Amino acid sequence: MKLIPSLWGTARITIQDLRKSEILPVQKIYEQGSYLHEWDGGSGDQDYAYRCFTDGDLPPNGSKEQYKIQVLRLKETDTIVGILTTYHGYPKSETFYINYLYIDKRYHKQGFGKEVISELLHLLKDAEFEEVRANVAIKNWPALRFWTGLGLNTINGFYGDKEYRANHYADIELMMKF
Repeated sequence: MKLIPSLWGTARITIQDLRKSEILPVQKIYEQGSYLHEWDGGSGDQDYAYRCFTDGDLPPNGSKEQYKIQVLRLKETDTIVGILTTYHGYPKSETFYINYLYIDKRYHKQGFGKEVISELLHLLKDAEFEEVRANVAIKNWPALRFWTGLGLNTINGFYGDKEYRANHYADIELMMKF
């Protein structure tokens, strides 16, 4: 199975596999996104970056070798501005799964997420993946706009609570075929 590179980039961002020395700053960026749990019903994971680095955030029967947690850095200053976690080959070998993307709140609305995912989509097409998927909380309207705007606009499924209530949550899996 072909994996995305351990080091790649865009015009403004370098994307590289997480190094052990970066676990703490990456955890802090992850924790900035804790407000997302009001939309997905989840709770914060105080060991997220460490767990992703050591074990991965794997799907059922997944393998660490097919998982990546990568750090997004500004080329100009080498500042960490985001996190991207992905899985190569779930639920089938031709599928690339985007688990999590978060940009540091100080760098929101600057187009970094769009820039990174646009380049990632080119890499995936060149690597001959057949499709890419992302799971989004239905209540996360900014993320729904983001992903559908990048072409992940086919609904592959709904998961979670079946009725809408303030304390009920559901996700939508978006997909794009190449």
